[in-house]
Amino acid sequence: MSNTKLIITVILSLALGFAGGYIGQMIGGGSDSDLSDRVDAVSSKVNDLESQVSKMPSDFSSFATVGAVDELKTSIGDLQDKVQESGETANTDLSGLRKQVQDLESQVKNIDVPESSGGGTDLKVGYVNATNAFNVFTNAVKEERESAQAKQQELVNLREKAIQGEISEEEFQKQSDILQAEQLKAQLEIDLAMVEKMMNSKGFESIADLKQLKQQVEPIITELNNTLSNMRQGSATPEEVSQTLSQINSQYQQLDDLLTRVIETKIFQITNVQAQDKGYDLVFRQENVILYRNGDRIDDLTDATKEALRNELSS
Repeated sequence: MSNTKLIITVILSLALGFAGGYIGQMIGGGSDSDLSDRVDAVSSKVNDLESQVSKMPSDFSSFATVGAVDELKTSIGDLQDKVQESGETANTDLSGLRKQVQDLESQVKNIDVPESSGGGTDLKVGYVNATNAFNVFTNAVKEERESAQAKQQELVNLREKAIQGEISEEEFQKQSDILQAEQLKAQLEIDLAMVEKMMNSKGFESIADLKQLKQQVEPIITELNNTLSNMRQGSATPEEVSQTLSQINSQYQQLDDLLTRVIETKIFQITNVQAQDKGYDLVFRQENVILYRNGDRIDDLTDATKEALRNELSS
């Protein structure tokens, strides 16, 4: 409930409280049934007025004018004063009180309440699951990802052989180092394939970092190939292998993080364009942000974003 509406409701509650108390005293006396009937009629009018005010939307800025609200507050205050004054004088001016209620009722009716204000807001809101949208890019390099997964499986199988005693510890370590280097190369090739795919798509021409990323990945792969060759020939010491692979893995992690940020930027760029085209006021990222949503009022824009990304990658 807005502050303005809260103020009006509190004032109205005070007015009704004073009026109800005094009317109860008069009726309790039982000396004038006609007076009681007329007071009951006024009380009914005030109750109707309270019901109308309770239906006002929370977003009070949608009302016609602030002046109308101020006038409404003043009228309720006058009604409260009148009831208090009547309680002190025992000579109740019911016709005047009834006129004030009618005037107040008229003011409420003259305040515009838009038909669309049922929820107190006209915002058009949506959200995007960026992690889900990211799958568009990983699916675009499916073959390279399958190659990296195959190397991971080879490592698992090799470890099983060592546990079963089918190969010596020395042979396991040698083959394991080579497989880890090959897996690292496969991961670098995933990033390189993604960069090249984006560079060849018109939708990514505005991303200047792609060329720089490719220039950084290629020499790392060349160095890794040289290291692999030495490892297979047995000319590289374990210390050299460990140090080289550690350095290359660190470089890969930095490049992969940078590529991830580039992709996220593109996802958000697509989302912004779609949100503007479709007239959205707010679009949230779902992960770690949205705990609950009303499916009837908040739209899931993830599929539309993914479709737009696929179109740009295939252009």
